[in-house]
Amino acid sequence: MNYKKIIIGAALTLACFSCLPVNALTSNRSKKTEAQTVAPKVYWTDSNGRVTYSINATKAPVVKIALREFANDMKAITGLEAREKSNAPIQIYQLDLLSNKEFSAVEKLKIPLHQFITAKDAFYIGVRKNRLIVVGSNARGTAYAIMQLSQLAGVTPFMAWHDLQPQPHSSISTPSKQEWLEIPRIEFRGLALNGSQWMNPKNYSRIARLMLRLKCNTLWKVDGKHDAAYNKAVVDSFDICLADNYKVTELTGKKHKKKRRKTIENVKMVCDNSQMEMGQTAPGLLLEMLNNRDYLETKNGHRNKSHRSTVHNDEDCAWIANISNPLTASLQLSMMMDLAWDKNALTKDCKSYLDNWLSNLFGAATGKKIAPLMEEYYRLTSIRQPAYMIMPYGDTEFHSGEFGNELERHLYYFEQLKAKAVAIERTLPAGQKDGFFEIVKYPIFSAALIAEKELEAQEARQIARPGLFYKDDEAKTAAAVSLNAYNTLKQLNAYYARIGKGKWANFIDNKASEMQAPQLPGTLRANEIKSLMADAFNRNTDFLALSTYTNDIIAKNAYEWQKGYNAPQSQGKDAERIKLIPLLGHSNKAVKLPKGATLNYTFYCRKSGDARFTLAVIPSYLENVKNMRVSVSIDRAEPVVCQMKEIFNSKEWKFDHWRGQSLKNFYVTLSSGNHTIEIKALDDNVIIDQWVVDFDVDREYYVFPVSR
Repeated sequence: MNYKKIIIGAALTLACFSCLPVNALTSNRSKKTEAQTVAPKVYWTDSNGRVTYSINATKAPVVKIALREFANDMKAITGLEAREKSNAPIQIYQLDLLSNKEFSAVEKLKIPLHQFITAKDAFYIGVRKNRLIVVGSNARGTAYAIMQLSQLAGVTPFMAWHDLQPQPHSSISTPSKQEWLEIPRIEFRGLALNGSQWMNPKNYSRIARLMLRLKCNTLWKVDGKHDAAYNKAVVDSFDICLADNYKVTELTGKKHKKKRRKTIENVKMVCDNSQMEMGQTAPGLLLEMLNNRDYLETKNGHRNKSHRSTVHNDEDCAWIANISNPLTASLQLSMMMDLAWDKNALTKDCKSYLDNWLSNLFGAATGKKIAPLMEEYYRLTSIRQPAYMIMPYGDTEFHSGEFGNELERHLYYFEQLKAKAVAIERTLPAGQKDGFFEIVKYPIFSAALIAEKELEAQEARQIARPGLFYKDDEAKTAAAVSLNAYNTLKQLNAYYARIGKGKWANFIDNKASEMQAPQLPGTLRANEIKSLMADAFNRNTDFLALSTYTNDIIAKNAYEWQKGYNAPQSQGKDAERIKLIPLLGHSNKAVKLPKGATLNYTFYCRKSGDARFTLAVIPSYLENVKNMRVSVSIDRAEPVVCQMKEIFNSKEWKFDHWRGQSLKNFYVTLSSGNHTIEIKALDDNVIIDQWVVDFDVDREYYVFPVSR
């Protein structure tokens, strides 16, 4: 009897009646006879501390690769590689390659096969008969299930990638009452590496292993000359799909001799604009992109609201991360691929996700210490990303003459952040230092040094009078600080290139524009740099409190509202409501304001007279949005309508993205005393960041002087 055909037919009939939750299925079995025989835990390790497993006779190549990865992971934890053994505590099955006898054995385990047997890339993990049963619907599903075992044991997808050692254990176990059923909600999940140094045959295996751990299955390509290398090095062994021109090709059949080509109806190409590098995209903004159904690209090349088929559960057919260097976007890739599997993966917010992600990498205690540093890092880089500090984008608007030198104050916050990173680094064990450098210290230090290199160079250019640079000590001192930062940045990159026996040496791009030497009005010798540094602005002692300079200006973060009102039509279960978005904007906690919703503020001003009101929102990242209007009413006066949307890819649109804010202002006359402001969204996709009322209407500055 062909058990597989029978069970697949039954699955198609029963699937629509299933109501068991997917992605974290926890079952409490109540049969009395079973409860008497089930142990509270199933131990993966034997008396010697070795993890053992059994697997069906015929295995796909990608499953064999996953088993090798799993064996190495277990060695990192227990000191011993995992090995195959009959009657082992872990039993693994690849459904589409089971013999009738093997399939009959799986059927008797009473696993909910009908829920996932017809789903691509799905898997089940749970306890039956005091064994941990691992079942994949196909080759990829089985490989993903094996990698899920590594995660359950404490080896997260980026742990080996970033040279981190997992917490050692003498034994590993799984509670008997816990089980997992995971079915990806996005069918094709992957990367577009076109135009990247990663597009080299010797790197494909490394990328494929990362994709395996992230449970993503597609490489998106544009340049056909890479076909041969992709097929030979990646597709055959790792069972990865290739996609181009809205068509996906995957190899099928037991021996992968057949090709199946399918047209993709909808694609969410994330960060495909040259202004939006994924590694420098704020986590809060990335989450908005992933959750926004308008952020969708159809076959005709336009992003539009699509008419999705119910076959795909009202989801997109493909999510593709357009990325030039996966080394710099670990958190963002983790967020994207987790959400592609489970729509509830980031239900709370991306700050909670960051906390858990760091804890999984470094342990709960260390992760808790690191989290505030990364939050501050995202705040500072949202104010100006390192890539947009450089001269090709023009001088920034940081002003040394306002608020006690806002340029130096920005660099001071970076100095504080660097000091905290160094303090944590000193407490780490040797097995975590390289990973801490790659994930935490390098992003913080490189961003700080690039900011210092470019802002101090900007200062030197602005101070120095034509032809008089060498006679201007103030300009030379700023230039010296800039050059010192540049030299330190080169040393930082050289250290990174030596980590892990030089494994990342080819991916530390010293030729990137933000790594280039600063543009200065003159040159300085090494001894001059050292001498001039002694007279540089002392950021630890030369500042007065920000409140000293803000008597005639009122600045607020959007989240400091007194009252918020959702739109009258937002009462339904799925209606969008006012929402805080952590790790987004200069405030680091922007406010998404659905159409028709309002925020009310009160403020007090000592002065009276003409003032300039400025509203800052997160720039639109959507191409097809025509309007992003906000109305502002001060003291219940006639509302002023502000159009916050710039023409996609225009000069103004680019400036907004370099700044991380879109600004609009108008003038108002105020008396001294208490006042009110009402801000209302007139369109969708409005995310408010900050606002300011300034009685010095001609003042120029870059950062809103909001008290921290």
